Amino acid sequence: MTAKTTRYSISALARKTGLSVHTLRFYEKEGIIRHVERTASGRRVYGEDAVACLIGALCLKQARVTLAQIKEFFDATVKGEESLLHRLEMMKQARTNLLDMQEGIARSLKLVDFFISGTKDAVAAMKSGENPDDAFPLITRSGITALPTMLEDGKLAPDIHSLFASFEK
Repeated sequence: MTAKTTRYSISALARKTGLSVHTLRFYEKEGIIRHVERTASGRRVYGEDAVACLIGALCLKQARVTLAQIKEFFDATVKGEESLLHRLEMMKQARTNLLDMQEGIARSLKLVDFFISGTKDAVAAMKSGENPDDAFPLITRSGITALPTMLEDGKLAPDIHSLFASFEK
């Protein structure tokens, strides 16, 4: 018994990925999606190899690799061994991009958690009849009045003098 190969029409692949038909055609035209087959009537059919190209491209795009660089990477694969070092450098850069994104997300999560904690304090103050602006003075009726600074232990603390210090990267 042979294994059935999954194949998608362009509209089915668009639905599955959330990409538009126009985007899929563009990616194919630009050489990002490869191995696209055609039916006898000329309709596009995307098999596992084409879908693998697309998934790889989408992962690289998420790592801030441009479409031109993705195409360059895919073109380099055709060259085989002679392009290995170049491809390695491209993947190292993609990894660096992802680590930078991860660091930014971690910073943002700390800030959001800090604001959640402070807002809970403000809610508790309001429920007890106190002024919520006094309980959490970084977010008042005037809006966000200051941003906290990142301390060495990774915690956040209010510091009006370091307004954008934790976001300088």
